[in-house]
Amino acid sequence: MARFADVDFTHPEVEADVKAWSEWLCTQVPIQGIRFDAIKHYSEEFLQDLVDHLDAKVGRGWFLVGEFWEDSLDDMTAHIRNMQHKFSLFDAPLVYNFSALSHTENADLRTVFDGTLVQSEPVNAVTLVMNHDTQPYQALAADIHPFFKPLAYALILLRVDGYPCIFYGDVYGIQGDHPFPPSCGGKVPDLCLARKLYAYGEQRDYFDSPQCIGWTRLGTWDRPFGLACVMSNAGPNYKWMYVGKEHSGEVWTDILGWEQGQIIINQDGWGCFTSPGGMSVAVWVNQRADGRDGFGKL
Repeated sequence: MARFADVDFTHPEVEADVKAWSEWLCTQVPIQGIRFDAIKHYSEEFLQDLVDHLDAKVGRGWFLVGEFWEDSLDDMTAHIRNMQHKFSLFDAPLVYNFSALSHTENADLRTVFDGTLVQSEPVNAVTLVMNHDTQPYQALAADIHPFFKPLAYALILLRVDGYPCIFYGDVYGIQGDHPFPPSCGGKVPDLCLARKLYAYGEQRDYFDSPQCIGWTRLGTWDRPFGLACVMSNAGPNYKWMYVGKEHSGEVWTDILGWEQGQIIINQDGWGCFTSPGGMSVAVWVNQRADGRDGFGKL
């Protein structure tokens, strides 16, 4: 295994001990999933056997994710297939896309999901922006320019596909020898709240311009408010997008507070949604939607 710990999972006593410990953990601690570290360092056969054991002993439906840090999409999708789609993986190619786009002048935002796990296996992809291994000064550092962090978090939190994972250091900042403040101007909690309250229902994409993309979520019967997200990496921009005729006449504002003004949804359910000056993102929601008073207070 990693860090030179030579654990032989083919040995019957090791196998039995790991299964017994896993069963104990799952029955004694109120958890609903497990993260497996460094899964490239032990066999898929053992991992499949362990998952089958947990299914039999503690019930099915657990969320299982493996740390399989690999930029080869083929290797990652093959592992998911071999695990019969019972396993999710962290989307390393997406992190590298975020990094590359953030450092490329006039980058084409439409390519952000090209070659990513979330594009290929959306149900089995855990999307992320940064983690403890990719943060600055670590062995797998994948630097993402600060201006791009809000775009990246909107892309993993407010869309249908993927299972987003938030990095502690982006929420609270990083201390120590190389300190960093909270990213996104402290807005990551607000983006999480927007996901919880408004990111439901059908998704309509507007990936029709290299430097300005957007999408809408149309809501559901029990989560009817929906949202419109527009982002740009080339200064102020706008996007006409559909949010539904049922929203006709509503006044929408940016929950992040970065884009000022109001958008009035027309009689056909469309609005002209703008993105802030510079390179940033706006998330538009009905100003009277439930939960709007919670933003900016987290």
